[in-house]
Amino acid sequence: MILGVLLKMGYDALAARHATKKEGLERFASERREAYERFYESVKKQLEADKALHALVEARRKEGKTEMTDEEKERFPPSAMAELGAALEQIRRLARGYSVIRSAEAIVRLFLDMTRCLRAALEDPGPSDEITWFLLQRFLEERIDEFIHGYREDLGLGRPVGAPKKWPIVHREFPFNFNLAQSEAFLRAHIPIKILPKATSD
Repeated sequence: MILGVLLKMGYDALAARHATKKEGLERFASERREAYERFYESVKKQLEADKALHALVEARRKEGKTEMTDEEKERFPPSAMAELGAALEQIRRLARGYSVIRSAEAIVRLFLDMTRCLRAALEDPGPSDEITWFLLQRFLEERIDEFIHGYREDLGLGRPVGAPKKWPIVHREFPFNFNLAQSEAFLRAHIPIKILPKATSD
């Protein structure tokens, strides 16, 4: 009888702990969803800004165009890098799994790489600019897929409707048997312009 009571007490303690943990996860689920959606919306905004900047680079290369009209300036999409940085910090605080943090950090790094690439193409055009831009686009696509997969898994949503069975795994071959992170680092090292942190009053 004593053994039965002890077993019952142990079971009740485990059940209470499980219920508390579940309640805690559910309590922050809406905040996590909000953070993930905020980050993803910022990603889409920054993609539009980078596409517009790339179009400007192309116009300069093909047509020798150097100045933007006032109308073009008004239509030019604003950068969302500040929003991305703030959303990333929120994800770091709230995410349950490291995979979603890792992919979000890689996305922000790739956007910085794209800014460097486009700035280099404007200041000192080279024959490999379009190759670098193309590779950065492909790397970014993979990282965005990883991010979506990670946050859907975190929120218990499963794969998107119609997604391939092995989504988001993409069987791409990289040079030198590199993985995605190594390929990003290799390309990053060959972008000539460095973006330094903004100076502070200190």
